[in-house]
Amino acid sequence: MAPIIGKAKAAVDISIAYLTGIRHLFHRPYTLRFPQQRYAVEKGYRGRHLLHLDRCTGCGICAWICPEKCITIVPRGQRWYPQYFYGRCCFCHFCVTPDTLVTTNPSVSPISRILPGDRVLTHTGHYRRVRKVLTRNYSGRLYNIKPLGAPFPLKMTQDHPLLASPRDIVKKGRLEKKPRPPVWKTPFELKRGDYLTMPIAKEVRDTDVYEQEVVVGQPGTRKPLESKLILNTEHSLFRLIGYYLAEGYVVRRTVGFAFGEHEREYIADSARLLEKYFGRETKRFTLHNSTHVLLHSVVALQFFETFGRGAENKKLPDWAMFAPTQKQAELIRGAWRGDGYFHRPTKGNRSTFFEYTTISKTLAFQLQQLLFRAGIVGQISLATHANKKPNYVVTVRGRFVSTMADLMQVKFEDKRVKTFSRFEMDANYVYAPIEEISSFEVHDQPVVNLSVEGDESYVAGNVTAHNCTDYCPEFALEETVEYDIAEYTRDRLVWSPERLSKPPVKKDDKYVFSVDTIGGASQVPQKEE
Repeated sequence: MAPIIGKAKAAVDISIAYLTGIRHLFHRPYTLRFPQQRYAVEKGYRGRHLLHLDRCTGCGICAWICPEKCITIVPRGQRWYPQYFYGRCCFCHFCVTPDTLVTTNPSVSPISRILPGDRVLTHTGHYRRVRKVLTRNYSGRLYNIKPLGAPFPLKMTQDHPLLASPRDIVKKGRLEKKPRPPVWKTPFELKRGDYLTMPIAKEVRDTDVYEQEVVVGQPGTRKPLESKLILNTEHSLFRLIGYYLAEGYVVRRTVGFAFGEHEREYIADSARLLEKYFGRETKRFTLHNSTHVLLHSVVALQFFETFGRGAENKKLPDWAMFAPTQKQAELIRGAWRGDGYFHRPTKGNRSTFFEYTTISKTLAFQLQQLLFRAGIVGQISLATHANKKPNYVVTVRGRFVSTMADLMQVKFEDKRVKTFSRFEMDANYVYAPIEEISSFEVHDQPVVNLSVEGDESYVAGNVTAHNCTDYCPEFALEETVEYDIAEYTRDRLVWSPERLSKPPVKKDDKYVFSVDTIGGASQVPQKEE
């Protein structure tokens, strides 16, 4: 039986081979008259490099950032220029998926919504302007990395470097605790437990007076009249802002704060601060065990609207995000008094931690950054419930609880014999271990990348990511859509500066061909202008 099956299979294979040959007799040849005829390339294709000798300063940044180390800097007289070995080049295009959250000034936003000119947080802890937003479709392996303390995993291409601190295994199978100096590593080089870095924002702008243009009703006629609100940015003003972020709301011409009936200290404090800064008497009423502090003032309403209208839209403007840490401590204190919680050990749960819950994604990330600046690590988790909006929970645990208790002015005697935290922290970064790392194949997956002034890095999904696209500070090195690398033999894959500086032959539409059709090479019709 087996010989018969083998002969039948061989006959089928031979028939397929003959039919394939006959079918191609009636097709046009695939061979193109290169370089007069060229393949049509897809948008975002990355080909050979073009070097502008007059712009190149020989700084060596391109060689430093190249992940495959295929760039070397060679001398030419009194100058130095890059040289390429294309036998090793991976034509990298570091990208993340469009839904990746990027830390911007002063918020977080999906990378697909970032525009040139926006400012993003970089690995140096400073905010830099975006020069260019690059998009393309990616086919290959996509990595899924989730660090501890981040609510969402980061999805990125396999060649996208992250600023990480790899950890070796020490005694008894444990990973070393103290982080090493961070280095750029691709996802392929990382493992579960390695530290990823979250930069701590360093920019500080201390303004003594806050000014805002407001519109009020003209006495008697009620016609709109422009005016200016001037407030002293004292510590107590930031505490009032914290109260609003947690418990505040605006409706018509009124600002309200809703506290639990038992929170008498906070009720009195918020009422006193509203009267102090806006010069009007507050009113109170209690409904269903909730006490509301009300202030009827269109000026106060316009001020608090800058912090978001509605719980889901609460956020901090940049002047509050860049305030000194002493003032921000008051803001954290006010917010935590409203929506925060300090869990002391119980029989059911012996953990000690601080927790803050909000439905504002932006506010959760901003509070995390404020905690970083105060020397406290707050991790963010996502809690979902049926028929309800997702909650973002900011939690402070381990050895950072004592520091948080001091900031909150809460009496706390730490009776724990030993405190532990899976996070580490220094003056520049918070080090978060990788909880999960996996990869999968994708086809034509849209991906996005940013070119950022100076630092060429940005914070994507709480993690510091690099970008080598357009990394040259002088724009001396760019990529073309050339296919002419293939015409050279392997011993000529080293491209000298002189060869790199030769511009590619300009393509005319009539010489651009495609081989995507079953009929072989065909001319691509010229697009109408």
